Amino acid sequence: MSPPFNLGKNRPDFSIEEGLFREGYRVVAGIDEAGRGALAGPLGIGLVIYSPEMFGCIPPAFSDTINDSKKITHKKRVRALADIEKNAVLALSLLVPHTVIDEININRATELGIRRLIEKSPVKPDVLIIDGNYRFKFSIPSVSVVKGDCRSLTIASASIVAKVKRDLIMDKIDSRYPGYGFSGNKGYGTAKHLASIEENGFTVVHRKSYDPVRSMIEAQGRLFDEDQ
Repeated sequence: MSPPFNLGKNRPDFSIEEGLFREGYRVVAGIDEAGRGALAGPLGIGLVIYSPEMFGCIPPAFSDTINDSKKITHKKRVRALADIEKNAVLALSLLVPHTVIDEININRATELGIRRLIEKSPVKPDVLIIDGNYRFKFSIPSVSVVKGDCRSLTIASASIVAKVKRDLIMDKIDSRYPGYGFSGNKGYGTAKHLASIEENGFTVVHRKSYDPVRSMIEAQGRLFDEDQ
């Protein structure tokens, strides 16, 4: 199966999905993640499936709300999530804990999360379109689409599902661990967040395999060894 391309568009559409439909695939699932580069909290993964009937008839609301989740405001993402859940055959999300990321690394954690999403999906996809440049192997065909959240409405929708659901978790984590600004930075390494880690140390929700926490732990280990 050759990967479809639709470069040069200003907004995502269903071109990739239509191409796969013409190849014989009837259930196309778009997948994207949120929180890959965050220093704290889980990885969020979203899976969205639309009916092929929508490929030639995009709801008017989508032109204003559905886009790469990083390009729209929180308010628009929440509105978009409602539109997605209203129009999609299926919209699922899953969180991979930060402890799993530390144990097996972020790429394997992403692959594991996608496998679990497929397993829990009540609608089984014929093919996956995944944002990024991954080389994962699943029991069903998959296509990695670079900048997929800017090109495919299904992938863009999955990015919104993943981000909105993960953001809610980060808001809850913020109330548990105040002082790190999790509600605002969502776990990413902003200057204020890094300054908080430097001043107060790291929490149990920080990823220990990511710097600066990894380097702090290694430094503590070296100091401990020197004291022996």
